[in-house]
Amino acid sequence: MSLDPHLADEVHLTLAPGADAFAQARRFLSLYAQQSGVQEEVADDLVQAAAELMAVGGRVHRVLTVAVREHPDQLTVLVDLAGPVVVDVADDGVVLLNGLSRQWGWRRLPGCTRVWCDVPKQQSTC
Repeated sequence: MSLDPHLADEVHLTLAPGADAFAQARRFLSLYAQQSGVQEEVADDLVQAAAELMAVGGRVHRVLTVAVREHPDQLTVLVDLAGPVVVDVADDGVVLLNGLSRQWGWRRLPGCTRVWCDVPKQQSTC
């Protein structure tokens, strides 16, 4: 990812093993967006993007953390998945992530795989 982490505030949620990751992530991201004054449609995109990232490869993964970084013109949602995960996104998932975000991707970190995407703060008028 080409973003400078020093230029953005990051807030994260660490999930307990066995937790309903999607429900917790949805609530976390919705509250973050609401408190940050983000448009409701953008908040919905952020939650949908996180759901897609949690299910890369069409499988349910153990989610370790969900985070959001706020930049002047976008929000970056980051999801850390336990262990090395094969990131193989189905064509329909690629189309959805491309529609929701400016860019997305993944990288392996020690003990997890981080998947992320950048969601614009303003809805496109096209």
